[in-house]
Amino acid sequence: MRDKQAYLQADAEHLSPALNRAFDIVAKKASGSFIYDMDDTAYLDMTSGIAVNQVGHAHPEVAQAVAEQAANCIHTSCVVHYPANIELAEKLASLMPGDISNTFFCNSGAESVDGAIKLIKILQPGRNNFIVHRGSFHGRTLGATSLTTSKAAYRKFYDPLVPGVHVVDFPNSYAAKTASERKAIEESMHENLEKMFATSVAPESVAAILIEPVLGEGGYIPAPFEYVNYLKHLREVCDKYGILLAFDEVQSGFMRTGKWFASEHYGVVPDIQLMAKGLSGGVPLGAFSSRKELMYKMPPGSHGSTWGGNPIACKASLKLIEIIERDNIQANVHARSEQIFNFFESKYPGSNTMKLTEDYKDTPVKVRGFGLMIGLEFKSAEFAQKVKQHALENNVLLLGCGTYGTVIRLAPDLTISEENTQRALDVIYEGVEKNYVSNN
Repeated sequence: MRDKQAYLQADAEHLSPALNRAFDIVAKKASGSFIYDMDDTAYLDMTSGIAVNQVGHAHPEVAQAVAEQAANCIHTSCVVHYPANIELAEKLASLMPGDISNTFFCNSGAESVDGAIKLIKILQPGRNNFIVHRGSFHGRTLGATSLTTSKAAYRKFYDPLVPGVHVVDFPNSYAAKTASERKAIEESMHENLEKMFATSVAPESVAAILIEPVLGEGGYIPAPFEYVNYLKHLREVCDKYGILLAFDEVQSGFMRTGKWFASEHYGVVPDIQLMAKGLSGGVPLGAFSSRKELMYKMPPGSHGSTWGGNPIACKASLKLIEIIERDNIQANVHARSEQIFNFFESKYPGSNTMKLTEDYKDTPVKVRGFGLMIGLEFKSAEFAQKVKQHALENNVLLLGCGTYGTVIRLAPDLTISEENTQRALDVIYEGVEKNYVSNN
């Protein structure tokens, strides 16, 4: 087997640089919460493949389900029906919010967005406008890129994009310093939409509003809900004007936030549900879903996917869901989330921005999120980068996010142990303390 440097040289020669990697690590294998390099050095992975490996790397039962299906049938495309595809669609119908019960399977989150755009255009003839939220990430296909606003770099070079996309600010009430300031932000956040409707986009021309209930690449920011439920507000606006409401839960779905879908924290049911990432525990699979009567407006042949919902991916997803339910993974998500918030609050009182009072405390890090979708916000991108570098030097993998690079995301596998969580927290704390004075 070639060594690390030989692989990296071949990588540079034969793989497009468009897809950059966060670390110059060549993985030999991965298991549970760890990735192992060519020298068998273990790295604690607090990224889980960007919120994908919900039950850890190479979970033996998921791997077995994949192997058994591969030995039986790898691929049929749309030539015939097959059980795994149907069984997964049935299972999802029992998990998704409200009466969403019909699914189209594809291969990724971006494909789920593109498919949803097509569905929306069929359902809303004559309505040519979409509203998205600033800071959102919906993927990198041409259609999805048109809806993505988390970083200008994702859109650079590709104009003109799909027309009719209008951007409204995502209301970040977690930037507030006090409870009263947050209350004021949340009570006035409806003004952005009202101003758009009054000045530039007639609501009757809007086909759909898309939102991530928790911004992913945009900074791990939950939609406001403490004083005013923003998703409920959007639901009311959409119902008033006949606009469809789509929730992009590609990153926040499948127990990532401590519930099957982040929208459950808000008690709001969308018209269209977008899924991928954690849906199948590491095997490429995406989906968009809606009510049966809406999905049946897409005539046969109006959309397609050669590999979408293939037997292997569907079997992996079914096994993943079985493990989450059987092993009560939800309890571990809540316990580890509480562990993380309590740790930072013990080190830096006032760091938990999910619970604001009138007594504001300046701290080197501010913490927010649901479940194991937690954002650590620092005062500068330089500070965040130094903490990530310290973690890497101590064999802990962290990823950043946020438009300005000031946020570190914590998205480990949902089965991570208390011990491994504490190890990561101790390393992060060391990095913060090491660099706090020079960045304060």
